[in-house]
Amino acid sequence: MKIFALIPKNFNLSKKLTTLMVAVFMGGIIFSGVVYYNILHRNAENEVNTQANLLISTVDAIRKYNADRVTPLLKEQSKEKMLIEALPSVAAAKVFDIFTNAAYKYGEYRYRNAMINPTNINDKATENEIKIIEKLSQQYKPKGTNIAEGYLTINGENNRYFYTARPIIIEKSQTSCLSCHTSLETSPKSLQALYQKGVYSGNNGFGWELDKVIGTKIIYVPADKIDKIAKQNFLIILGTFMAIFAISILLVNLWLKQHIVRPLNQITQVAEAVSLGDMDASFENKSKDEIGRLADAFRRVKTTLEIAIKRPRS
Repeated sequence: MKIFALIPKNFNLSKKLTTLMVAVFMGGIIFSGVVYYNILHRNAENEVNTQANLLISTVDAIRKYNADRVTPLLKEQSKEKMLIEALPSVAAAKVFDIFTNAAYKYGEYRYRNAMINPTNINDKATENEIKIIEKLSQQYKPKGTNIAEGYLTINGENNRYFYTARPIIIEKSQTSCLSCHTSLETSPKSLQALYQKGVYSGNNGFGWELDKVIGTKIIYVPADKIDKIAKQNFLIILGTFMAIFAISILLVNLWLKQHIVRPLNQITQVAEAVSLGDMDASFENKSKDEIGRLADAFRRVKTTLEIAIKRPRS
């Protein structure tokens, strides 16, 4: 094979074997490294995706608690004045901000309620987010997982982000939401007052429909975070492989010296001594492998030579 021809012929057996093992290892690590890194990168995405979905579920629980328990209690008090902080979506977003500021592990996570027609213009979906909303709308199933994920660049930023998104949809059990989002004329007076004061403007936040995807709850994570997780895991695996390889080379070389190189050196030394006339030179080798058979064959040759030398010449 051509690979064997690349090994210098003046190398001893130990060096030749080590060189061959290093070459095979390097080829294997390059090939498997590409495969393993892609697998580890996908695993990192799944890990972040699981965390993001857990956070979205937590936000949904907060939103539902506000909608079912808090908002009805404040309904009478807020007829004349809209309590923005009590709105389920606002409460959920604020709690998420507090959580990410307090928990170092999730400090890089961003949460957004991206809407096609939001009440607050800050929640207006970007071009990329509109595509995500359209994707969620196309694949929406009433009792399905309904999750979209992928990579995108946020407007005005150079960094890429990995996102996990779920649809925002007004279900039949949430018809009370439409009282604020059907039209300005039919909305509560406290909400109308906010439009009159200029807090909200235009027709923003109206025209929402039942059982239709109107936005997305989306969490952004810097792509660098996923790359970092994948690289850390890859380096751990690579380090483990290299440690195993180093130990393997050490053990193979020790075995090679003990069972191959040393017996061959002994046979060579005896052969050289015999060739110089020292017929008393000898060695012991009790192994039954190929080296042992070679030693036995050499002893027979030596014995035959001794007999030939001692035989009287006619």
